[in-house]
Amino acid sequence: MIKKWTLLKSCQILSTPPFNILEKEYIHPRDHRKVIANVIDVPNWVNVIALDENDKILLIKQFRFGNDEIEIEIPGGCMEAGETPEKAARRELKEETGYKLTSLTRIGSVDGNPAIMNNKCHTFLGRLGEKGSPDFDLNEIIEIEFATEKDVKNLLRAGKIRNTYVVVAFLWYFLNKGL
Repeated sequence: MIKKWTLLKSCQILSTPPFNILEKEYIHPRDHRKVIANVIDVPNWVNVIALDENDKILLIKQFRFGNDEIEIEIPGGCMEAGETPEKAARRELKEETGYKLTSLTRIGSVDGNPAIMNNKCHTFLGRLGEKGSPDFDLNEIIEIEFATEKDVKNLLRAGKIRNTYVVVAFLWYFLNKGL
């Protein structure tokens, strides 16, 4: 039977925005030897599938440093200290698109990559309200567009939506709709 490993200690060995690297020491549950594991300590994340009055889905396009590509995504980002997932979702949508939400419902949460990361991503479904001006982070340039569910499915099938959190967000969305 699988048992949870005993954590002996954890210390930060690198700190660089937006993550830290932790070195964690565990006791192996079977042979009792010490095991060192490095973990990427990442803030929790939120994303929002936002629908307009015609049920079109708001998509964003932005350059991503990790793969040096322009990605098709949905609004989202890191939660700030002390923020609830709901507050972070509303803030991220407003910052990246200028829109406020008239409704917001959590439709799923996943672990980022539990083998090496300690964060979660919370996915929300929202209804768009008033449009204002975006308030991009210093290194963000974002374009928005609207797509039908069929368009989104085609983008997913064609591999044009590749961000893991966004793909999973649409899984939650379509599961909740029964599609």
